[in-house]
Amino acid sequence: MPTTRHKRLVPVGITAMILAVTGLVAAQVPDCTLGKLSDYERLGAQGCAIGNKNFSHFTYHRAPNGLAASAISVTPGTVTDSDDPALLFEAAWVTPSPGSSVSYDVEVATAGKAISGASLEMQFGQITGTGEAGVTAELHQPSDSPSICGAAELTLNVLLTANQRKKALDKGQLKDPARRLCVVTPISITPGKNGSASLKGFMTVFHSSAAQSASARTGPVLSPSEAGR
Repeated sequence: MPTTRHKRLVPVGITAMILAVTGLVAAQVPDCTLGKLSDYERLGAQGCAIGNKNFSHFTYHRAPNGLAASAISVTPGTVTDSDDPALLFEAAWVTPSPGSSVSYDVEVATAGKAISGASLEMQFGQITGTGEAGVTAELHQPSDSPSICGAAELTLNVLLTANQRKKALDKGQLKDPARRLCVVTPISITPGKNGSASLKGFMTVFHSSAAQSASARTGPVLSPSEAGR
């Protein structure tokens, strides 16, 4: 049965302390910490920070039979050997669960580097028969209305099926570096005919330079955050 997992993250609880010393974390915005998606929705327009990137306006669009926001864990951090911020979403997604999505805004602080690209990685999944598990990350231009996105700038897709069609990592560059983005991540878990599918998580990483992280490495996903919500 096809399975996949992604690279290691550095817990944001550790990196935030380092960044606070160097003055990169804005005092008025709290640091992102381990919590549920429902917690992140309550942050509203203020949002939270990972280094010099502010994440806000989290909105969960729940499809019929979809998981509740309180059943989805969010772990912030930075990718090993970089300061690229990442959000890891984990839950027990099982079939049928088509059409749910998570959206949020990303804004770069004044002193921060613009976002040049992104990568999307699937964590663990298990497929039988004709089942499929897929996640998409759409990076859009922001609009004047929160949680409403403009034109799409970059679309990433990961997919896991039982017939060896597997794409655990997708990455790409924006045409022009951006300081604000609206991100939408649809999640689709479908059984097909006489099949099943499950997904444990996915991670979106925002890159601030042309050099993006390498392909997914086998190993532990991440260490637990020391700061709970």
